[in-house]
Amino acid sequence: MANSLATPRRAPSRGSRNAAPAAALLVAAALAGIASPAVAADGTTEAKLYASNEDVEKEMADKAPVAESESVMGYPKGLERDGKGNLIPVTQEDVKARVKYEPAQALTDAKAAAKKWSENTDNNSDAREMIKQLADSTLTEPDVIGKDTRDDNIATAMAEVNSSASFCEGVNAGGHQNGAKANPCVFVGKLDTKGDSKWPKLSTGAALAGGGKKTYKTSEQITDESSTTAGWQVGGKFTPKVSVAPGGDGGKGGELPIEGSFTYSFSSTTLNRKMTSTEENYEATFPADKWGELQGRRAGAFYLGYLLVDYKAVPGAPGTHPEKEHIKAIPARVFVQSPKAEVPLAYFNMQKPQAQ
Repeated sequence: MANSLATPRRAPSRGSRNAAPAAALLVAAALAGIASPAVAADGTTEAKLYASNEDVEKEMADKAPVAESESVMGYPKGLERDGKGNLIPVTQEDVKARVKYEPAQALTDAKAAAKKWSENTDNNSDAREMIKQLADSTLTEPDVIGKDTRDDNIATAMAEVNSSASFCEGVNAGGHQNGAKANPCVFVGKLDTKGDSKWPKLSTGAALAGGGKKTYKTSEQITDESSTTAGWQVGGKFTPKVSVAPGGDGGKGGELPIEGSFTYSFSSTTLNRKMTSTEENYEATFPADKWGELQGRRAGAFYLGYLLVDYKAVPGAPGTHPEKEHIKAIPARVFVQSPKAEVPLAYFNMQKPQAQ
């Protein structure tokens, strides 16, 4: 299937595992789906200019559409984190207040997503068998225990300590991993109502003075798209770098400040998965009375919902009986890449009137 966020055709950098360059939906003209922009002999591409956020979001809606609800198989790599990588927790009250999502409905939705994923023979066979445990469960009400996302211990016996991240990769409290390298875990969520939820901006620093041409050089790497499991491909980590010449003061320019890496999850329906590193050069011509700004937009949205974890536990010490099925609902806010986007970030050249 051709991807809406197709990138300019070029050889990927050394270390790529996929012939299609994943990180270079850098030329706004290519993103717009119009005729290929002119490419100079040195490989520099002339990029389209955008005058408003509305224009950018119109293109993102067309090329990286986001659904009202999403599901993610396994532990969601796209859990929201701060600039230092610390988890930003949400509560059950947040989920209910902002997106009106009840845990019982989330379990119903998770079962449906798990059933559909398990029936797709393109998915890992061991993980398909594992996720059937959730799809076929007779439980209708999950346990919502704890204050927020950080309260995610999955104890299969008394006094055990095991995070949901570890459990979802098939690892028990003793550190042993099962043969499937997966356990039944599904995140389901609804599009968050917070203003930054759809196609969040990735800041590349202050605007640059206009007048003449500026050449941007972008360098990105997409890593960690495969977890340590064989069963789940849960998402990736995107690390961008951008430089410009000449600089805003007419000097030689240099690397722009940028917010840093971010993680994302794959939708359970995603077919386009990339891992690569690329470099791209392109030019933007700005009128003398304009400011130029390179705006990054993440190709997806934040979803607010629950991670549903299906497990069997005993009330006493390990090895005792009776064993009983439990499903735990852990509130979470997760960034999910649009299933129609090949890569997690798009750049747009913005032009704005200079301040008088």
